[in-house]
Amino acid sequence: MSEEDLIHFVLEHENEDTAQLLLAAGRWPEVDVRRAVKVIEGRRKMREKAPAWYACTGIDYPDSLPLEQCSSEETALYKQAFVPSDGRIADLTGGLGVDCWAMSRKAGEAHYCERNPALCAAARHNFDALAAGNITVHEGDGPTWLLAQPGRFDLIYLDPARRGKTAQRVYDIADCEPNLLEIKDMLLQHADRVLAKISPMADISRTLAQVPETRELHVVAAGGEVKELLLLLAPGNTPAPRIVAADGQLRFAFTPAEEAAAAVRFADAVGPLLLQPAKVLRKAGAFRLLSERFDVAKLAPSTHLYTADTPVEGFPGKCFAVEEVLPWNKAAIQNLRRRFNRMELTALNFPMATDALRRRLAIPGGGDRHVFATTVNNEKVLIICKP
Repeated sequence: MSEEDLIHFVLEHENEDTAQLLLAAGRWPEVDVRRAVKVIEGRRKMREKAPAWYACTGIDYPDSLPLEQCSSEETALYKQAFVPSDGRIADLTGGLGVDCWAMSRKAGEAHYCERNPALCAAARHNFDALAAGNITVHEGDGPTWLLAQPGRFDLIYLDPARRGKTAQRVYDIADCEPNLLEIKDMLLQHADRVLAKISPMADISRTLAQVPETRELHVVAAGGEVKELLLLLAPGNTPAPRIVAADGQLRFAFTPAEEAAAAVRFADAVGPLLLQPAKVLRKAGAFRLLSERFDVAKLAPSTHLYTADTPVEGFPGKCFAVEEVLPWNKAAIQNLRRRFNRMELTALNFPMATDALRRRLAIPGGGDRHVFATTVNNEKVLIICKP
């Protein structure tokens, strides 16, 4: 079967039930239907995740796991900012190759390393289809390959596997493979800078303590959801690493020392407007600084919501008009049930998690009201808002 025949079959049948295509494979004896189905299912996953890959009809998809684990095109392109123009880079944990492809578009020379032979074969095919001729594919262990390379790299990238020996998800750097803590000194002997992608669930304070070579930690979100943490390492210790929260056009940079020293103002009461920081800010840990930089009052030390009397230009988050503040008691619960058949609900610094609170209130999501269950002046309250 030629590649042209495969592509023709995929495009003709990509909106059909793939299980039915496999059952009816005998109808197309000249086509490797099993491979075609993998491509069809891969294209479906990449349609939103990596539009440039979806648009390229010659891409091959070996199996589903690398597609689930790979970066989105948006977060992959974000990494271009770390690549010097025409620089020499190496991706030591290639996977499907989306990150390497994105960074190679700015680099002069790029190297992709991967231990899985099937992924290497797919990468060679896909980089050719994507016209990424400056990428060289190397089959084998990335760190081992690096030890034999002459000269230095401008940037080394790695995305350690975040699954343990029994396939469970892990979040701490030390539990990932390869273990960045064990090889970071060696990596920095071969490169001016090292960029490592780690779990978005990793604890930022612990991570910075584990990796004192961190110059910058980027919290990267897409579409309002935090997708990954990126550590930018350089030789030597940094007393004040920079934390950057990024989501589309939103950028908010600070150091932990600036956050600790920020002059925060606390609210005596909830004002006409309620401000909720974007998730990427909440993950980054910028709480006191939001009060200082935007002159808004924080509801409580552990309540990461803010209030203002007038609209706040440039605030990195959502703004709600406050309609009413109710004390948390049985009367308030009955009040809400009587008035609303639907509402959005968020619990922050509250004795119950959001899901448990929704079960208690027995009010489904939706509608044009958003209720925040939180703490103000040591009192549990329900803040009824409208976006």
